Amino acid sequence: MHFSINSSPAYFIKRVFISGLLIILSGCDGAAEIPKQPMRTVRVETVSANNTLLQRRFAGRIEAVSTVDLSFQVPGRMIELPAQEGLFIGKGQLVAALDNNDYRLVKEQAQAQYNLAKLDVVRKRNLFKSGSLPKAMLDQAETQYTISQVALQTAKRNLAYTRIIAPFDALVSQRLVDNYTNVDAFQKIVRVQDLTELRVHINIPENMVKLLKQTSEFNAVAVFKDRPKQRFPLSYREHMTEAGSVAQTYEVIFALSREQNQYVLPGMTVTVIISRKAGAEAPKFAIPVSAIDYDEAGKPRAWIFDAKNNTVAPRSIVLGTIKKHKIPVLSGLQQGDQIVTAGTHLLREGMIVRRFVAF
Repeated sequence: MHFSINSSPAYFIKRVFISGLLIILSGCDGAAEIPKQPMRTVRVETVSANNTLLQRRFAGRIEAVSTVDLSFQVPGRMIELPAQEGLFIGKGQLVAALDNNDYRLVKEQAQAQYNLAKLDVVRKRNLFKSGSLPKAMLDQAETQYTISQVALQTAKRNLAYTRIIAPFDALVSQRLVDNYTNVDAFQKIVRVQDLTELRVHINIPENMVKLLKQTSEFNAVAVFKDRPKQRFPLSYREHMTEAGSVAQTYEVIFALSREQNQYVLPGMTVTVIISRKAGAEAPKFAIPVSAIDYDEAGKPRAWIFDAKNNTVAPRSIVLGTIKKHKIPVLSGLQQGDQIVTAGTHLLREGMIVRRFVAF
């Protein structure tokens, strides 16, 4: 039996495959089209000075002007400790005293030796002038006189060191040892605080440090929880130039008068309100938090909407401290700028967008 090549099963399968492929290709009208992405709709807000943030609040803590741990500079047995915790002592008043009998005897001995050395050197000076005393003996007497002077001064100083005198009007915050205790030199005895004025410490973020150059344009007041309707003026004193290792904030210190604040003590908390003085220039604007975007380097920026071309472009800005749903812009924006306030992370420079009008 003879079969031709055109009637073989393999040939039949090949013809069916080619026919099917031609049918599929015939259904395609040119190359497949890539669907276009819809134009993005953005919400736009106009930057206005009416949004200017004029006031900021900070949590503050009360501190003393200085806190000092007082100690004796010589060892001994303490016999007086009139300083009581929580009481004020005036400048020059006794804080604590040692038994000074040994130091007094050393001082009297040094005084006697000094008197003797003084008489000896005067006598030998006269003998040297008359030519009856060698120069070497006079030099020895002069040296002994100088040594006795130093010994007497040291003995007097050590005797004075047996008493601790208040260096300023101070509050005794803590007694660190009990009376009649044997103490070493420089062992801490009493902790005192200088409360001639109170200090209020707050921490500000790094983007507000530049405002410290304009302290004359701001008012700062303190508000206590027990007196919420009263405002106590604060005066700027100093600020730290090294940021904290954890929060990366800078400490600013204000002074608070003790008038009407006699019962305010170090460690208490207070609210500090900082506001711009009336008439001071206020070039900052407050914009929604949702309008803030960040570039590849992590620096803040805002997207500016060009109403003429319906395009957007990024602009670098410097931010202040957030206040509810607004955040102040210290630089980078101008009055009348139109900014995108939603979906900023989806934008590209030069992208054509549609401004949202209403639902």
